Amino acid sequence: MSQKYLVAVDAGGSKTEYGIRALAGGEVHKYIYGGSNYRSIGYEKAYGNLIESFLETCKTEGLCLKDISGAVFGISGCDTPEDMRVYQKMVGAIGLDDGQTTLYNDCELAFLAAAEAPGICMVGGTGSNCMAFSPGRPVFRAGGWGALLSDGGSGFWIAQRVLRDMLAFCDGDGIDRPVYREITRFFKIEDFASVQARFAAMDVSEIASCARVILEYAQAGDAYTREVAEAAHLELWKLATTLTRRAQYPPEEPLHVVLTGSLFKNQWFLEQFWSGLTERVTNPLHRHLVTANTSENAMRLAQRLYGDTV
Repeated sequence: MSQKYLVAVDAGGSKTEYGIRALAGGEVHKYIYGGSNYRSIGYEKAYGNLIESFLETCKTEGLCLKDISGAVFGISGCDTPEDMRVYQKMVGAIGLDDGQTTLYNDCELAFLAAAEAPGICMVGGTGSNCMAFSPGRPVFRAGGWGALLSDGGSGFWIAQRVLRDMLAFCDGDGIDRPVYREITRFFKIEDFASVQARFAAMDVSEIASCARVILEYAQAGDAYTREVAEAAHLELWKLATTLTRRAQYPPEEPLHVVLTGSLFKNQWFLEQFWSGLTERVTNPLHRHLVTANTSENAMRLAQRLYGDTV
């Protein structure tokens, strides 16, 4: 019998990352291509990128589709039933059988790779959202509906508040803050006179990228950035407590809480969030901090679904 393989796919707006590993184990081979989130880059481009990158990866590895035991796709922006139908159509065009593929929203994937229901998964990265999971019951969701109208407490939300104040200062109306100079260094801006034009050209991801700098200042005790970070905590706590109420968990039932995203890499932000969450949710909570990326989570779940237990 020929060797069988597992495929893990992180389908995002800026990149599509593949992990390929033999079912029997061994090294994971990784490949990165262009984005395949249709809401970010359009359906036709995403459709072409996903199919071409999958087939190119198989060609490089010398695989036929029949050699693949199973493929797990973690898809950012797959938030509605319509999104799922779109991606099922795209993945179906690759030529794999339905029994060879499983598709997940990236938040759901992170939870299932790290824990078992009941529990919640909180995403705190460029965007934010929260999902609640109960065995045999629907998944509940709050937040994550885009930077303009939702994503409270996210990296973009944090950075936007500070950069907006910084713009006001550069325009001549506002208070000078120590963190502003660190932000100019982070974005390689020569002086405050160049800030407005540089900020005006940024997209959501680039704006969100400086949240790391802001949280480092907050961790060091800076009062202004700490106030912004604490406001972000309130937004994230609101998502989590809203979902625990909607899911109607019995108060004594232990819950697994999976935390994923760049914000939780800051130890101060993580511990402050966790301390406040345990005060607001009466259930016993078990914390799982996900440090793996989406493709690594997808490979872990692919092994569980399609292979022998590691």
